[in-house]
Amino acid sequence: MNRNKHLLAILAAVSFILATLTGCGGKTEPDIPQPTQEPVEYANLTDEDSRALLSRLLENAGIDETRIRGLFDQVDQFNASVKSEWLTNGFERAVPTDTKYDPYEMQDLWAEKNGDFPGYNCRITAFSLFGGFVTAGADQPKTQGEDTLFLDLETLTEDPAVLCGDSTAKFCVLFAPVPAADSTDVNEQAQTLQAGWAARGVAFSDSPARLISVVLHDRFSDTENTLFVGHVGVLLPVEDGSFCLIEKVAFQEPYRLGKLQNRAELRDYLMAKYDTSWGQDTTRPFIMENDSLMAE
Repeated sequence: MNRNKHLLAILAAVSFILATLTGCGGKTEPDIPQPTQEPVEYANLTDEDSRALLSRLLENAGIDETRIRGLFDQVDQFNASVKSEWLTNGFERAVPTDTKYDPYEMQDLWAEKNGDFPGYNCRITAFSLFGGFVTAGADQPKTQGEDTLFLDLETLTEDPAVLCGDSTAKFCVLFAPVPAADSTDVNEQAQTLQAGWAARGVAFSDSPARLISVVLHDRFSDTENTLFVGHVGVLLPVEDGSFCLIEKVAFQEPYRLGKLQNRAELRDYLMAKYDTSWGQDTTRPFIMENDSLMAE
């Protein structure tokens, strides 16, 4: 097995372990009762109706045509690399942790058809759409957070065009881990993240689209205590007052366009997948909308 395939195998294994802990797959019984998961309506963008909806919402949000075209090229590349029965046929309903596929099998098929290229994950996908609404300090290094973003950086090295003219430095400014507070309080950690981003010159310009980041607290030791964007998507307003979330679930998992009535429903959907709060000495995952703690 060559280096890239070895890295992808490691990533798949780590993703499975995280899924077990966070609700993205099977999980052990928590110490406290967890809320019942509610079904959500989503599509993997295999049909004309869901693609037309997404295209319209992206255009309405002021996202550049080049970025939209790039997204659909990536969607087509992924969907053509896996079995059609693993994907939705239009919009379907399911609880957040239910899937129609095995991520290991999906990754194997991706590798068969795309070789060593890792593909795209949630951060690359969200940034490729939303990067035009983010600015960063001019004095930032070309890369940072390499230990965490190593596979992201491998994709960006092989396909720099996915950034749509933005820089790797700007990508890393937004997604490299930030030192965390010595706390388990969500509000304190959100303020710590805001301060870390501000120190890097991160700023968000006004747009109907919003960057939705699930922030995870990793505390391996007193000296390894960080906040990290573990998952991210782009929230798009719909004319009827509801929302759609466009996301790439993982390197080895599909693109999703989810329909959500409000931010409370969005929170429930994301926390069902990523909340690891039980029995741990870390802050529970929290959700940022651009650079603010998301309100319901």
